[in-house]
Amino acid sequence: MTNMDDQVGALARVRDEDLRGRASGAGARTLLESIVEAEHVHEPAVRPRRVRRFVMAGVAVSVLTAAAVIGPGLLTDGPGLATSYANAAMEIERRGEQWVAKVKDPYADHAKYAEAFKAVGLDVGLTLLPSSPTGVGKVVRIGGSGGITPGKGLGGGLEPEGCQMGAPGCALAVTVDVGFTGKGVIYLGRSAQPGERYGNWAPATREGEALHGLKVDERPVGEVRKEAAERGIRSVVMVIDPNEGGGYGYNPHKQPDSVGDDWIVWEAQALSADEVRLLVTKERLDRNPVYDGPKPADLG
Repeated sequence: MTNMDDQVGALARVRDEDLRGRASGAGARTLLESIVEAEHVHEPAVRPRRVRRFVMAGVAVSVLTAAAVIGPGLLTDGPGLATSYANAAMEIERRGEQWVAKVKDPYADHAKYAEAFKAVGLDVGLTLLPSSPTGVGKVVRIGGSGGITPGKGLGGGLEPEGCQMGAPGCALAVTVDVGFTGKGVIYLGRSAQPGERYGNWAPATREGEALHGLKVDERPVGEVRKEAAERGIRSVVMVIDPNEGGGYGYNPHKQPDSVGDDWIVWEAQALSADEVRLLVTKERLDRNPVYDGPKPADLG
């Protein structure tokens, strides 16, 4: 090795030790100045130039490495918490006085949703329940605990509002008011996969459901079962007990072994895409115990 080779090798070793993980600094300036000085003293040679290109490439790699630490899914607006975040399951961003979280994968592990909320400083959990067609995008229930700020809360629906699930750009979404504190959890209806039972209780006669257009209330069980079967819908029965003050109760341990075709149906609830549950009593009553009066017209 010539003296020039020895000098270049020494310079390369200085770069390895002084500039690892750094895009610039005193070590980098010293090294580059030494290379320039070496070229002024000695005749240009191919090997020193290769070393110089190697050193500059190392600087570029250091810059890319530093950038990769931030991550592509997290954006901040100066120091402090992130103002938006995205992973494979959800994307969340602040819009004025609300956080809007759009679900990208409605069948993802629920931990991925919590991860997105946590990234922007929210302790919120999301559980998506398989739902009947009219329950998709509807809030099934909301819970919370600890330090919830009055007037600040959770909500959910479709984004954009009023869109048709399955249409391009339409997604399930959760909204959280800025200033919400404590721990919250929201249960939101999603489309059911084939064979899944619904996690919501929706009237099966409502528009969009399996028995839409079929009147079931105040009719004999035999008639309702027959007409449901003609639509390819199985039916099971649940005997209910009217309460004196209104409403009804249900005791799973006191269900009869059989229900007569002449018993009376008061409501049909969607259980899955091809099954409904009939709420029945043995006697005809003077009012619908499910609604404490006539069944609302918008429920079919």
